Amino acid sequence: MMKNVSVRLEDGFMKEAEKLAKMESVDKSAIIREALEKGLSEVKLEIALDRFSKGKASTSEAAKIAGLSIGEMMDELVNRALKPRITKEDLEGSLERALKVVK
Repeated sequence: MMKNVSVRLEDGFMKEAEKLAKMESVDKSAIIREALEKGLSEVKLEIALDRFSKGKASTSEAAKIAGLSIGEMMDELVNRALKPRITKEDLEGSLERALKVVK
């Protein structure tokens, strides 16, 4: 289900959205919606990384905030030169998910 929301966007953003919409033969709202969805994913990741780096979230908690698997979060941490802090709970959770996939 989609909900309507009103936002104010800079002229430059709107011009770019209109240009891309014409290139793709779609409505500019589709371009804006896609940009917001991708942007929200980045915001979630940045919040997760910030909480992790401040010691406010474990690797698995950060993964949950970002909407990533623990493995994907570990890749993000390594790419940013942050050392993953793996807990026993992280390993148990990963093992449980792996066993479900194998069955």
